[in-house]
Amino acid sequence: MRFKRATSNPFFLNEDVRIDGLSHDGRGIGRYHGKTLFVDGALPGETVRVQVLEDKRRFMNARVKEVLSVSPSRCEPVCSHFRQCGGCSLQYWSHEGQLDSKQHIVLDQLRRFTRVVPEHIEEPLVSPPYGYRYRCRFAMRWRKGRLSLGFREKGSNNICEIDECPILAEPLQAMPQLLKSFLPTLKGRESISHGECFLAEQGRGLLLRHIRPLSEEDQTLLKAFASAHQLFLYLQGSPDKIQLLHPAMPDEGAPVALHYSLPESGVKLYFRPQDFTQVNRVINQAMVEQALQWLTPTTSDKVLDLFCGLGNFSLPLAKKSGHVTGVEGSQSSVEQAKRNADLNGLSNVSFYCADLSSDFTGESWAKEHYDIVVLDPPRAGADFMIEQLACLLPDRLLYISCNPATLARDAGSLVAYGFKLERLCVMDMFPQTAHVESMALFIRA
Repeated sequence: MRFKRATSNPFFLNEDVRIDGLSHDGRGIGRYHGKTLFVDGALPGETVRVQVLEDKRRFMNARVKEVLSVSPSRCEPVCSHFRQCGGCSLQYWSHEGQLDSKQHIVLDQLRRFTRVVPEHIEEPLVSPPYGYRYRCRFAMRWRKGRLSLGFREKGSNNICEIDECPILAEPLQAMPQLLKSFLPTLKGRESISHGECFLAEQGRGLLLRHIRPLSEEDQTLLKAFASAHQLFLYLQGSPDKIQLLHPAMPDEGAPVALHYSLPESGVKLYFRPQDFTQVNRVINQAMVEQALQWLTPTTSDKVLDLFCGLGNFSLPLAKKSGHVTGVEGSQSSVEQAKRNADLNGLSNVSFYCADLSSDFTGESWAKEHYDIVVLDPPRAGADFMIEQLACLLPDRLLYISCNPATLARDAGSLVAYGFKLERLCVMDMFPQTAHVESMALFIRA
């Protein structure tokens, strides 16, 4: 039975749908009267009944209402907030099934769009399925003194209130309840708009963002709270002003206290609460170690690390190579990367700030010869950078990808410049989510 063209209102199909494939964002794919049907919550091999959310000329977006034939990879979600929270959309899928599908997605994108086939497909870098996240941001909303704290609901700006979050690292598990109990006791409580918690090797940290100044009385209460729960507590009153409230530093010039380690290389990365750091510490360590193994840098090699951040790749590479040049778009991150080099006693590394989305060929660092390039671009990929660097591309290029589609596109460009895709592996950076991270090594053919 056919249906009329959909309006903006969801509607149910009158026929069951067989799911035969998987989209790049983890949705099941089926067919319905010549149209591709993308089904949120469906697994390959299942037969489902669906609710159509959007009907386009060539495809429909839908979600599962009932699973009639269940995949062996389907499992019961661990989190009690799963059906409401928009955070971890794949908890109904076994961890092994998620990893297999993510590898399939990357290989399928390469095959479909550029016909690039890796010489070697390595085993995925595997994370614990839960308890892996070392930082997160809580949404907050105040109504008549009552605090709603949690994450955004699926497809909504409403807040899903949480009591627990099983993907948080164990020391952070208590943070939602602690904040829900304490923050309402403050007189200026409704000035606090967001909270971000993170874990360093020294302990737990908390950053509270406030839209109005907090009174001395409230700050005293906050210090006592931080002391009682052994927290590094920061206040942020504006985008460029962050204050360490507890513990008191011995002097204003004291180095940043928080850090994480990369044990294999003996590097410590110091960071501030506003700095970008990888949320999955286990995979980050494995990723850096594998990068060193694949690239095999020597003391005669010059390395270019684009989107270097705080030096996550640059500093371990500097331990093995002759010289590393790191380039990053954020001036504050560049300054912190320089401090990290000093604190690790590394003098063979230089950092520069540059907008890598615009023409950088006139920069002094872009005129040097390099033996190795590391690319860790945002989701938009690195096609512009590859074009800019075409005449400088070395024999070894490591590409860290967070988007299979742009990796496939850029792999095609690199092959056109004379490279082959030597090694590829998927990285389990975000279990229980549809995010797909991978590492690819390109070698001059």
